[in-house]
Amino acid sequence: MKAIQKRWLTAALPVGLVAVTVLSACSKGADQTPASTPSGTPAASSQDDKYDKLPKEVSISMFDRGQVSSDEGTYEENRWVKWIREQSGINVKIVPVPRNQAQDKLNVLIASKQAPDLIWEFDRNYIGNLVTQGVIQPIDEYIEKYSTSYKKYLQENPDLKPYISFDGKMYAATTKRTVSSIANHGMWIRQDWLDKLGLKTPTTMDELIAVAQAFKDRDPDGNGKADTVPIIGYTTGDVYNALHGITWVDWYLENGKMKYGPTTDRFGDSLATEKKVYELGLADKEYFTDKDNSRAKQLWSTGKAGICMCQWGGNASAMVKDLLLNDPSAKPVPLEPVSTKYGKYGLYQETPANIYVTFNKNMKNPKAAVQYLDWLVDKGWFTLSYGQEGVHYKLVNNIPQKLDADKFKKEVTYAAEYAVLKPLIEKPEDLPIKAAQDAMSQQIAKLEVESLKTALKNKFRRDIPYQPNITEINELKASFQKTIDEIRAKTVTQPSYSAEKALDDIRKEWKRLGGDNAEKLAQEWYDKNKVDFR
Repeated sequence: MKAIQKRWLTAALPVGLVAVTVLSACSKGADQTPASTPSGTPAASSQDDKYDKLPKEVSISMFDRGQVSSDEGTYEENRWVKWIREQSGINVKIVPVPRNQAQDKLNVLIASKQAPDLIWEFDRNYIGNLVTQGVIQPIDEYIEKYSTSYKKYLQENPDLKPYISFDGKMYAATTKRTVSSIANHGMWIRQDWLDKLGLKTPTTMDELIAVAQAFKDRDPDGNGKADTVPIIGYTTGDVYNALHGITWVDWYLENGKMKYGPTTDRFGDSLATEKKVYELGLADKEYFTDKDNSRAKQLWSTGKAGICMCQWGGNASAMVKDLLLNDPSAKPVPLEPVSTKYGKYGLYQETPANIYVTFNKNMKNPKAAVQYLDWLVDKGWFTLSYGQEGVHYKLVNNIPQKLDADKFKKEVTYAAEYAVLKPLIEKPEDLPIKAAQDAMSQQIAKLEVESLKTALKNKFRRDIPYQPNITEINELKASFQKTIDEIRAKTVTQPSYSAEKALDDIRKEWKRLGGDNAEKLAQEWYDKNKVDFR
C-alpha cells in the first residue's frame, strides 16, 4: 500500500480505522475473497450468543433514484451488492423504494410486515414517527455489546447523540454530514444576462423581482422573442420560505413561545412574495406540477431561464453542465440569498446528522446488522463512494480523483447510496481535485466550490436543533400538511385569494385540528429540553 493512501484515510476517518483493509479492498476489487471473520466482531463476543446460531443476513432499505443502468443490473443485484456481500461477510438484501415516494412506500412495507431489517431516512421527524408507532427499537445495548468501530466513532462525536436519541434511548445510527451535504438548496443566476442588460446582482427581494422583470421584458437571450422564463426551480417554495426565516414543517420561537412555522406572520409574507412573483409572470406557470423537475431542467438547460431556485450542487450541477454544453458562452453563477424585511438568512441547510439508520423491531439478527454497520464505518464506505483504485480513481494530494467522469457516473455514482454510514471529512477545495480532469468537469467543480461557499455563507434559520417528537404533534402535522399544500397552491395561482386570507384560514384550521394543545405540548417539550440545546 502507498503511504499517501494511509495518510489520506487516517485523516478522512475519525474512527481511526483500518486503512490497510480499505485500500486492500480498493486495489483487489470486487473479486477479492471475503474475510473469514466479518468486520467489527468484538473480541469479547460471547460464545453462547443466540444470534451466532442465525444466518448472517440483513435487509436494508435503499433510495431508488433511477441511477442504475440496465447493463449494471438493478438496485437489488449489481456489482456492488455482490462486493458488499463478499467483503462484509453479511448476506445483504437490498429493498429499494422510490426516492420521491420513500416514506409512503416504507409505510406500506411496514403495514404489510414486509419492511426491511434496517430502515433509513434523512428525515428525523419520520424516524420520530416510527418511534412513537413502535416500528423500530432502541439500539443502545446492541451497539454497546456488538460494535467496535461505530461505538468508537460515536464516542469521538458525542454531539450526534441528541439527534439519534428519543426519550433517552438511542434509536438510530448516523455519521456526520460533510460540508457538501450540510449545504442543500442554492440559487443560480445568468451573469451573462445581467451583463448584457446592464444589471447589478440583486441583494434584496425587491431587486430580485426587478431583475426577473427585466429578464422577462428585455430579451436577454437575444432571439427577438418574448420566450424567456425569469425564475424556475424545484425548490421554489422552500427558497421563499427560507428567505423569510421560516419553513412549513418546523417549530420556531416567537417571543419565547413555540409556534408552528405555517401559522406565523413570516409564512404569510412568504406566501405573498411567491404570489406576487407568480402573478407578475416571472415564474414558470407549471412549477407546481413539475414533480420530477423535468420542466425546470428543460428550461434551464436550453437557455430559457435566468434564475434557478434549486440546489448548490447535485441536480443543479447536472443542469448547469447541460446548459454549458448547449451554450458554451453562458455564464451561470451562484446567487447569494437576498434579504427581506426580516433580514438575511441562508437557504435550507441540513443538521449535522446525516442518514438515520434504524433497526426494525422484528429483525431476526441485530448482531449481524451491527457487524454490517461496523464494516461500513471501517472500510465499506470508501470503496462504495469512490470505486476501485486505478479503475475509477487515483489519489492526488491524498484525495481520490476521478479518472473518467462518464465511467464513474455509470459504474459508481449509484453505489454511494449503499454507504449509509460515511465518516468522511472534506473541504470545499477538495472538489476540483476529486473531479475528473477534463475541462468541463473542472469548470463544473470550480462552480461547485463557489456555490458551496455561497450556500454556507448565510445561516439557515433553525431556532431549535431538532423538532419535538410527540405523538399528538406528529399526527397533527401529518394531517395538516395537505392543508398547507392546498392553501399554498390556491394562494399563489388564484388572483382572488390573498395571502392574508390564506394565513387566516391556516390559523383557523390549525386551531380547529387541535393546534392550541399542540403548542402547549411543544412549549412544555422546549422548556424541558432547552438546557440540552447548543
